Amino acid sequence: MEKSDLSKGPMICEPMDRRDTAQYVQHGQRRAVAGKLWLAASTLVAGWHLHRFACKPSMHMPPQSPIPHTDNIEWSSCGDNYECGRLLVPLDYHNESLGHADLAVGRYLAKNKTSRLGSLFINPGGPGGSGMSFLYRAGPALATLLDDRYDIVSWDPRGINGTTPGVDCFASQTDQDIAFSHTYQDVGFEARNLSDPVDRAVYAQQVRKADAENAVIAQLCLNRTGEGLRHVGTATVVRDLELLSRVIEGPEKLVNFWGFSYGTVVGEVVSPRSGLDNIFLTLSSERYFVNMFPERVGNVTIDGVVDPILWATTGAYEWGKWDLVDTERAYTNFLDACAEAGPERCALNTNERSTAPAIRKAVEKFIDDLYERPLPVPHGEQPYILTSGMVRNLLFINMYRPRGWPALAEQIAAGINGDGAPITNAVLNTIERNSTKKAQTAMAIEAVTCVDGPELYDVDPHKAVEAIIEENVQTYGQVSTHFAGVEVSMCHHWKTREAERFVGPFNHTTLANDILVIGNTADPITPVVNARTVNRLLPQSRLIVQDGSGHCSLAMASTCTAKAIRGYFLDGVLPPNGIVCDTIERLFPEKSAPAEAKAWLNSEASFSEADTRLAEVVRDLGMAMEPFVGLHKKPKSLL
Repeated sequence: MEKSDLSKGPMICEPMDRRDTAQYVQHGQRRAVAGKLWLAASTLVAGWHLHRFACKPSMHMPPQSPIPHTDNIEWSSCGDNYECGRLLVPLDYHNESLGHADLAVGRYLAKNKTSRLGSLFINPGGPGGSGMSFLYRAGPALATLLDDRYDIVSWDPRGINGTTPGVDCFASQTDQDIAFSHTYQDVGFEARNLSDPVDRAVYAQQVRKADAENAVIAQLCLNRTGEGLRHVGTATVVRDLELLSRVIEGPEKLVNFWGFSYGTVVGEVVSPRSGLDNIFLTLSSERYFVNMFPERVGNVTIDGVVDPILWATTGAYEWGKWDLVDTERAYTNFLDACAEAGPERCALNTNERSTAPAIRKAVEKFIDDLYERPLPVPHGEQPYILTSGMVRNLLFINMYRPRGWPALAEQIAAGINGDGAPITNAVLNTIERNSTKKAQTAMAIEAVTCVDGPELYDVDPHKAVEAIIEENVQTYGQVSTHFAGVEVSMCHHWKTREAERFVGPFNHTTLANDILVIGNTADPITPVVNARTVNRLLPQSRLIVQDGSGHCSLAMASTCTAKAIRGYFLDGVLPPNGIVCDTIERLFPEKSAPAEAKAWLNSEASFSEADTRLAEVVRDLGMAMEPFVGLHKKPKSLL
């Protein structure tokens, strides 16, 4: 291996079938699934796992010029060191007479040609994020982390962005924006104390209204997308990945994969037929991959781990009591860090409220006051009102991304002082004025989540919504008083399922290589217990526990985690199982410090020049990824 060179900083560019290894469920045969799972899956909470990647438009978007369309990938330049192309794949891998899907594919080329290690496939997860946009944001930083020895490759998964057929629900972006404006997608739910009968009744009525709205949206998606909806699920996406690898690297190469959040699900289903070379980033996909194609597993990392069994067999409305177990810990970390930062660095810290309990009391009084009386906001970008549901949503979103905590503190402090505009500007959807603009595929999150789940054709929608309400009330009492019930599902209105569903097993005992599993101790949506569970399920795995807040390891820089990842991907060296890595990023850095002062580094520790540079690279990569991990929860636009 060549000596690592991290002296040059990364630049975020703005350029223009194997049935014997797993259990499959084919359409028409799914009634073998236990009956109790039917209702469970009827209420998939699409917002969990920060699968809501609907974000504000990215400034790092791929060029809009036509990309060559061929059966194989004919690459053409599409930016500085970028190449783009298209690949036709079967719409249904078990019935090729149904035609093709057309994948948009891109890559950032390895600059270290003499020591090139292959292709590294990345995907932002969601489900629903654009892999092409993620490539343009994160490709250079990721390449720098790995010494420019990989081609960084990504694609828009089924139903999403430039890949066709897309999940098509609205005639225009304007129609889509209007449909979600001022719904629960925008303003959240008013939910103060769900153990109180009066408050619970208020919350329940809001959920019933949201459920009716979801029924309309689900029907629009079914009407406009049709057969395509049956071919956007995770098992099909994994087969696309396998085919992409064969086309790009050849059938003998193994796959290196780093998946985040939902991408970890994709990674858990790999079969022994192919040899995917390098997959580095895909939310939740990894576990599907390693169990569907175990003989093609190269270096695979899953980061911010989704429980694959819950994903495939249980309704998302039940996920809250498992997914939110560390959310309150993240919120407590936010309050503690604000108290430690002092009034100079945290706007919520004042002479009157300088301790974490005092700050907590002020925030919760603010939310309770808004529950009783919303705050008029006549001077916001959209004149409206500020409600308690908006503040709860804002808090929840920002538990994913600790680098946003200083701005979060400023927004809430402004609200406490009577100015609600900073919060409404952050959470309210804007409406596209150009009514001819095609709607983005923001509803792909629901499409993938719902078609992956158990079949629910016979579920009574009225009983389903009452089950959602009851489950959220229980989660409030047992797990999270601040964040239970922030979403409702539409999967019981989604009258179709994936033509090929993978439901396990997820504990394949013979993989071509050992894999790496990473979990944060205060991840608000994929708790560290999930990583521990997968580590136990897969004997050929090593676990890294990162002691920090946020969703996935890149939420806070850790040179310990970064060194382990580099050693694994560059040298094939695995860390000790269960290693605990500290973070070195300051949560509330000094506001006025010059950039060269690196105020975001923990001031209590000393760092070598090499470690400082590595921390910078990881932080740059984490910042490039932030728009894909819960920056915005409503289906406005896709990165």
